[in-house]
Amino acid sequence: MMKAKIQLGEILISKNLVSRDQINEALRLQVSGNRRLGYLLIKMGIITEEQLLDILAEQLALPVIDVNQEFTSEAKNVLPRYLCRKYSVLPLRIEKNNIISLAMADPLDHEAINNVEYYTGMVVKPSLSTHKEISRAIQKYIPFNFRELFHLMTFNRVVKVVSTIAIILLLSTIFFFGSYIYHEQYGTTSKIDGSIVYKNHDIMLGLDQNKKISLLGRAARSEGYYSVTFDKVETLKEFIEYKNNDFSEKQADWLRWIIKNRIERKEDKNR
Repeated sequence: MMKAKIQLGEILISKNLVSRDQINEALRLQVSGNRRLGYLLIKMGIITEEQLLDILAEQLALPVIDVNQEFTSEAKNVLPRYLCRKYSVLPLRIEKNNIISLAMADPLDHEAINNVEYYTGMVVKPSLSTHKEISRAIQKYIPFNFRELFHLMTFNRVVKVVSTIAIILLLSTIFFFGSYIYHEQYGTTSKIDGSIVYKNHDIMLGLDQNKKISLLGRAARSEGYYSVTFDKVETLKEFIEYKNNDFSEKQADWLRWIIKNRIERKEDKNR
């Protein structure tokens, strides 16, 4: 691949389209990934895709083709998507003498040619097209194959998607489980016609605007339903202790917690 990089860089320098420093900078960036040199120079805004295409066509005496017109259905299964995307190539047709016609964004990419020939067992006959056109054609013409899931490039993307979904599901589970635990322990709070209503374990405590406290609901060990109103929180506390045997342990603990942490605290703030 270094040979292909140097060839393309030298051609662009000779045409005064890039400087030596710009080529070196692009090569340094290329070390961190599998991006093509020409593609990097275009993304860096140093050259346009049309300039690159014209230079390559002139230097290599290769035709610039319209992939949509040249593509034939017999070529759709010749190369997998991941390989087409990796090298920005598109198989167009299978010709006589074991030749595969291949649209390339960079025909100087010897690594791409060698790997395509190794994969297909055919001889590559390159032609030119833009990276953009090839990318669109890959999406349009080359079918996705389940076996690509096991290729490292595709597999990594799948792992990222699956990991993201797993994290979302885990966070959702934690949220709903935490919400369930919270409601199980502390119940719910709502406002109805100016009154605050605390509810849990079939028991409701209501605090109205006149500071009267209502106890409603069914105690676990008693028959019928409670509907009692208290003027003072102390009276409510005495009632709960007096009727302690009527309530389940959860009901009694919750009533004491609500009185201490909600009703009495609210009264303290209003003083």
